[in-house]
Amino acid sequence: MELLPRELSLNERRLVELVFRHERLARIDLAAAADLTPASVTRLVAGLMRLGLFSETALKDGARGQPKKLLEIRRQRFCSLGFYLFTDRIQGALIDLGGTVIAQDSRPLGRGSAENVVEAMQALTEELLPAVRGSRRVFLGVGLSLPGNFGSFGKSVEAHEAFLGLDGTAIQSALLNYGKWPVFLENDGTSAALGEYLFGGHDAGTLFMLHIGAGFGGGAVLNGRPYRGHNGNACLPGALFPYGRPRPTLQDLEEHLRDLALEPSAVFAAEQGASALSPELAAWKDRAKEQIKTAVRLVSGMFDPEVIVMGGMLPSFLSDVIAAEIAREGVEGPSRGLTAAPLRPTGLGDLCGPVGAASIPFFRGFFPGSAPLTE
Repeated sequence: MELLPRELSLNERRLVELVFRHERLARIDLAAAADLTPASVTRLVAGLMRLGLFSETALKDGARGQPKKLLEIRRQRFCSLGFYLFTDRIQGALIDLGGTVIAQDSRPLGRGSAENVVEAMQALTEELLPAVRGSRRVFLGVGLSLPGNFGSFGKSVEAHEAFLGLDGTAIQSALLNYGKWPVFLENDGTSAALGEYLFGGHDAGTLFMLHIGAGFGGGAVLNGRPYRGHNGNACLPGALFPYGRPRPTLQDLEEHLRDLALEPSAVFAAEQGASALSPELAAWKDRAKEQIKTAVRLVSGMFDPEVIVMGGMLPSFLSDVIAAEIAREGVEGPSRGLTAAPLRPTGLGDLCGPVGAASIPFFRGFFPGSAPLTE
């Protein structure tokens, strides 16, 4: 296993993105889509082939003459590791560039301090990476999805109240002891949006992610580029539902169940696969659904995405029910003559968090939204 030997140029990233989204492309079609000369594409493709990113196969269609050759990405050759934080545990997933989960597991978090998080990351890294160690795969690094906002210019973390042990520069300082692999930080809404864009199967260049975690966050990918705003804190629909009031979050759901003397984990286990939700869960679902409709309407008016995806910490069976009911009932459009964007549940199931985190190194390494400023 090795690291990527060099950083890709902007034009190389553009070619990777085009082939990634189309699965297979001929060089002449790639040149037209990228608005580059055939000679430039030939030069760039040669460099990407030396990195092992592209392969080329002949399309045998029975016609006379030279068969058409199609470029495709060697998705299984590249892998990354992602970590996603719950209030009581950390979940890790090792995936390849096709979105296939190679290995995954979770560990309890205990105190939830930054040092405790990094120790759990180290333990999971030692457990998961042997699945590809000794192979000829290229490792892009580690993504950590953070439940909170960033301070000025992303230099510090303003963590959610359930993760105050990560506040300030605590997590950055603790990561100095993580090990030799590069670690990339992103807020949980944006990392989830990247995961859905790359691997969720939505076939959309512009999407918005409603991230239901300890808070009610979000992330956007606009024309293939993550939209972060000035400090990395854009796309936060949670302001619609202030703290201290009912909110469509996992924390709110767990408090609702505990107020009824019910243990959330036991309820979720019992409800998994059930034909209908229990009255206790259905009551919360009905209220949260109306709040999510409000968010869908606002996001549709502000960003006009092709699709809005909902996922995060909420059990996927509950996200599926809410999304299906909203699709059936509909959402009022944001303005006269406009319709709301369709809402879908995550395409990544209960692993949308760690897969989203593992998408961060791929996006940093291969896609134009993280390209260097100079060619």
